[in-house]
Amino acid sequence: MMKRINPAVAAAVAVIGLAAAAAAPSFASAAATVATAMSRQDMRATVNQAKADGIIGEMADGYVGVRLEDRMTPAIRAAMGEMNAGRAELYRQAGQAAGTTAAAAGASSYQQRFSAIPAGQWYRDDAGVWRQR
Repeated sequence: MMKRINPAVAAAVAVIGLAAAAAAPSFASAAATVATAMSRQDMRATVNQAKADGIIGEMADGYVGVRLEDRMTPAIRAAMGEMNAGRAELYRQAGQAAGTTAAAAGASSYQQRFSAIPAGQWYRDDAGVWRQR
């Protein structure tokens, strides 16, 4: 069940925009090495392909999360990490601009992007359950 979007948070998120992520500790050094060699466009393509393959998906907190750990690669982890790091900064800025928290801005961003999740891709709802669109 979708929660109502706070208009101030939604406006702040929309004004600031969305970007990219935080690498998981188990592959941190490999992910960092891969991240330095990948362009922003390559990272976005890597994330999009991993979403299409069901390896990762959008989560209700506004971040991208791992659905199939056994299929994660250092490149996917690095790209997802960059995306989530960028989103974290944008949510911090949006929350500050709207007088709320980064967490509220992240959740609002997810609500805005939910309808754009393509059929067949996975998302994790606010109850923590992975569902296929």
